[in-house]
Amino acid sequence: MLDAETKPDALGERAAAREQLADAIVAVDVARERLAEAKRAAEAGWDRAIHIGDRLERLRAELPQLPATPPAGAVLAALTRAGDVLEVERSPRAKAEAEIEGLEASLESIRRARDAAEQEATRRKEAIGTAEAHVKRMAAAVLQSSGATERLLHGLLDLERQVVERRLGLAFLLRHGAVPVALLAEVGKLLDGHSLPARATADHWSRHPTTTAWADTLKELERDPDARLPG
Repeated sequence: MLDAETKPDALGERAAAREQLADAIVAVDVARERLAEAKRAAEAGWDRAIHIGDRLERLRAELPQLPATPPAGAVLAALTRAGDVLEVERSPRAKAEAEIEGLEASLESIRRARDAAEQEATRRKEAIGTAEAHVKRMAAAVLQSSGATERLLHGLLDLERQVVERRLGLAFLLRHGAVPVALLAEVGKLLDGHSLPARATADHWSRHPTTTAWADTLKELERDPDARLPG
């Protein structure tokens, strides 16, 4: 008979959990690329706005000094040109005013587009947070389906019973002066130390190699869906 951890349905569930985690990791990468795209667009908007703003500032400074009438040659050429419609070249000031008007309209459009890009960047940044949270859930799902809980539980109650019996026996011997002198320090340290790991004492054991191994595995799973589990 197949062990519960190697039954086809269990193996399929684990493979599916790893695949979902892989998809979630890819989704985070895509979300980050989309954020970078929006940021590049917003930065380009700032650059274009600065460029146009500089051009506008120069034109406005030059405007009072520009002639308000067309060049004399342009007027004479228009008058001697055949046709019923008189087309005279615009004055330098009129040209500058028209350019300023066009640049102002462009600047306003760019500002609106830049604001939209920045708002989109904010939304895409929030999407990264959502995607990363999904990765964490999928990484936990990989651990949940891995059989690790069942493996760690297997035989644990019997082991704990033996540990309790040994600790109680040592406590009795110590209390009645029946522990060899050479072992007094070792027994005292064992019995005076923190209790065995439990939910309420998790912080005390946070630096234990076993705890750090599981923590490192969870972090690795969030980057690599094929990361190996402890043990």
